[in-house]
Amino acid sequence: MVKDKKEEVASDFNLPKINTEQLTEHLKSTIEIGGNIAVFGRRGSGKTEIAKACIKETDAEEVYCNLSVFERVDMGGYPNIFGAGKDQKFVDFLLPKMYEKMISGSKPVVALLDEVDKADPSLWAPLLEFTQFRSINGQPLKNLKAVITTGNLIQEGGARPSLPLLDRCEKYLVEPDAKRWLDWAGSKGKIHPSVVSYIYDHSGELFGNTDPEERYADPSPRGWTRASDIIWNGERLGWSEELINQKVSGCVGKITGLKYQLYFTHYKKLLPLVEKIFNGEPINKLMKEYDSCNRTEQMVATVIACSRVSSVLDNLKDSSNLPEALNNIGNFMSKIEQEVAMITIRSQISLSRILKHELDEHPVWGPLLIKLNKKVVSTELKKEDKKEKKA
Repeated sequence: MVKDKKEEVASDFNLPKINTEQLTEHLKSTIEIGGNIAVFGRRGSGKTEIAKACIKETDAEEVYCNLSVFERVDMGGYPNIFGAGKDQKFVDFLLPKMYEKMISGSKPVVALLDEVDKADPSLWAPLLEFTQFRSINGQPLKNLKAVITTGNLIQEGGARPSLPLLDRCEKYLVEPDAKRWLDWAGSKGKIHPSVVSYIYDHSGELFGNTDPEERYADPSPRGWTRASDIIWNGERLGWSEELINQKVSGCVGKITGLKYQLYFTHYKKLLPLVEKIFNGEPINKLMKEYDSCNRTEQMVATVIACSRVSSVLDNLKDSSNLPEALNNIGNFMSKIEQEVAMITIRSQISLSRILKHELDEHPVWGPLLIKLNKKVVSTELKKEDKKEKKA
């Protein structure tokens, strides 16, 4: 079972630690009240992507700024010295295009200030006015509702932003964990089943070490996502297994890539079994073949099957006409170890798909989900009972 692993950092920077699920909640609530929030965490941990997703769910427009490439004039504007008349004693400022939505129109705007840890110090002054007064060089930014700032850790090449700027924001340290990343992977359908199985068995490999030392490559959630994109495309284009494995190593590093190779081999080997499951071959024959696999292979096979179920559901135009393959996979899932079924359904199919397609009322899936739900409740009750006995 995946165990949450707290990634060790050299310092927590005296910041509250939150997971990605809590980050989503904080971002949404801060946008709702029109506040400022600064989010720091390891590279590739999904800070920017989660922020973009939260903004998209509101009625606000996103204005994205990569502060690592900004100079002061990109934030504060350019003196309009050529626009001044002969008798004009004062100079105004020409503002960058990004301010247009913040000044004109009526739609609220959320500014996403990315890479604040790599921002030039000349930006601190205009950013102070921007975040505190919702203005720039005295020009009110009437549509600017909220500001989200993101940055990486000092150990990863960043620098601490200006303290006066941080004083104007809520501040959090994000620490993703494998369990929640796998849940996200299932909801998005972007992560290859072989990668899901590998992270399930090696939760500590979601990230590499905090201090990269002399290494140029280490695993990260972003690296695994890129690796998955390559695997999907490699399969579609008929690349060799060797080429795909080398490219995965190129995304997550040689050491982790070598460990992963076995999982891709399992994946290729188990595809025929998954085809038999979907085609509805006799369940006794299927279970005999499944039981002959080792535990890792069983997990990989189940992940592949559930991943394919998600793909089938996502491509359905009419949920009232579910394909026969859903009955076949449901019958198979009801026969395997409940813990494996529970984990793969949660990480690959997700609650949102279950509700959208009313699988809880399906003649095969409904009883399966009820049985697994009872298993969850029973497990939690046992945990509580152990706690009480210890107390």
